[in-house]
Amino acid sequence: MSSGAFQRAARVADVEEGIPLAVTLNDGIRLCLVRDGERVYAVADRCPHRDFALSSGDIVDTCILECPWHGARFDVRTGEVVMGPATDPLVTYSVRLVGGEVFVGPRRAGAA
Repeated sequence: MSSGAFQRAARVADVEEGIPLAVTLNDGIRLCLVRDGERVYAVADRCPHRDFALSSGDIVDTCILECPWHGARFDVRTGEVVMGPATDPLVTYSVRLVGGEVFVGPRRAGAA
């Protein structure tokens, strides 16, 4: 993704609250979108522990995404690991909601 560019990722209506959604951007980046009320968060769709698709996981608490393989948990707002075995945070991306569409931009500051 070019620096500063935002790409359309999905319709807001397609991102159901409590259900992770896998999307692939035009440039091939795989993301997992998570909705919490009126906010949508975007993280890399890969667990840093064993490279498993996080979009296959579950939301187990407010904004907490659990990897289905080994149970690592992450806060999708920050990428922070809240429970191992993972030790590295998730890559998080900027998100804008415009006219019912989800646009994903560059990695957020501090993203791994």
